[in-house]
Amino acid sequence: MDELQRSVTNFLSLEDIITDGSYQLYHKVVACMHELCFSILEAEKQGKSMDYIDKTIKPARDIHSRSVFIKRLQEWPRKYPGDFETIEYLCNLENKSIYGTVEYFIEEYALNSAIAQQQRNKLHRQSGIILGTLLNGKEDKRVLSVGCGGCRDILDIEKYINKVQFELVINDIDDDALELSRSRLKRLKNLHVVSGNIIQAMRKVEKLGPFDLIVTGGMFDHMSDKHVSFFMKHAMNKLLKEDGTLFFANSVEGNPFKVWMEYLADWKLNYRSEDEITKLLNTAGCNGSSIKIDKDETRLAYFVEVHNR
Repeated sequence: MDELQRSVTNFLSLEDIITDGSYQLYHKVVACMHELCFSILEAEKQGKSMDYIDKTIKPARDIHSRSVFIKRLQEWPRKYPGDFETIEYLCNLENKSIYGTVEYFIEEYALNSAIAQQQRNKLHRQSGIILGTLLNGKEDKRVLSVGCGGCRDILDIEKYINKVQFELVINDIDDDALELSRSRLKRLKNLHVVSGNIIQAMRKVEKLGPFDLIVTGGMFDHMSDKHVSFFMKHAMNKLLKEDGTLFFANSVEGNPFKVWMEYLADWKLNYRSEDEITKLLNTAGCNGSSIKIDKDETRLAYFVEVHNR
C-alpha cells in the first residue's frame, strides 16, 4: 500500500468515527482532507499518472459527492463550471448537507475556505467600484457587467443607486442567470440584457456603449489567453470611453487549494501570474493605460483596474 492509498484509507475511516454531531469530527475531516491533498501532490511528484490517482482517490471523491455543494462542483448541472447557482451558494453560505456527517464538514470547510472567500471578495470589490463610478461626477453613465451571473454585486448596492440616472448592460451565457438578475434589478429603469458568449455578442454590446465602466468578475479564470487578449483589445478600443475603466479578476498562480479543486471537485481555473497578466495587457494594447494590480485579502485573486487614456 503506497502513501496515497493509505491516505484514502484514512479518509474512509472517518465513516467509523462515532460523533454526537459536534465539531470534533470537523477537525478530523479537515486533517484527512489535507493529508489526502498532500499525498496526491506526492504521487504527482513521483510520476504517478492522473488515471492512477483518479482511480485511487475515487472512494474519497464519492464521499465528497454526498455534500450538496461539492456534488454540483463535480457534476456541473448547468453544463459549465462556476455557474451562477454555484456562486449564489457560495454567497449564501448555507450548508445544505446533513449536520454531523462527514460530508457536512467537508462542505463546511469548502464554504468557509479562503478560496471561497475570494469569490465573495471579488463581488464586494466590484460593488465598490460600480458604486464609486455611479456616484462620482455626472449622471447618465453607462456600466457593462460581463458574466454577470445573478448580479449580487449590483444587488448589494441597489438601494444606493436606484435613483441614479444611468444605463446598465448585463451579459451572461446563461439565460436563467439573466432572468434572475432582471427580477432582482427590476427597480432599475435603464437595464439592458444581452445573452450569449461575450466574444460572440460583442457587436450587440458595442451598440449599447461606450461605457464608463466594464466589470468582468471571474470570467478570465475560464478563458484562454487568446480570448482574454481579444476581449481586452476590443474593450479598450471599442467598448470603453476614453476615460473609462475596465475591472477584472484572475485567480493567482500557486493557489494551494488547486489540488483539492481539480481532483475532488472538478473546478479547474486558468491561473495566471502578475507577469502573465501584464503580458496579456500589453498584447491587448493597454500599455499606454493606467494599470493597477493588487490582490484580495486572501491573496488568492488578482484585482486589476485598467483606466483608459
